[in-house]
Amino acid sequence: MEQSTPIINHFVALIRLAGVDDWGNLASNLAESLIQKLNLTVIKSDSHNFSPHGETRVYLLSQSHLAIHTWPEDGVMHVDLVTCSEANLGQFEEGVRPDFLREKIIDLQARKV
Repeated sequence: MEQSTPIINHFVALIRLAGVDDWGNLASNLAESLIQKLNLTVIKSDSHNFSPHGETRVYLLSQSHLAIHTWPEDGVMHVDLVTCSEANLGQFEEGVRPDFLREKIIDLQARKV
């Protein structure tokens, strides 16, 4: 019997950044860029701002889900993508390193879980 359940890929990235003024806008732009780069389809999205700072953005995808968490006080953003698409680690790394973000990146660690 042929398996019809897709294989799920799980990618994570920890990004250390400098010179960021608007973390929420940056997280939103990164999500849009990654979604477009990997041809993902958003069903619904939501976000939550933490006090005194930090934000989490979540995207329900037809291919699974994406979450972006920010810790401005530490200069860190965490990206978590779970997808049944054909995406690979190289595409994910490229997606979390868009041109508009490159000069702000101090360190980027990405891996497939």
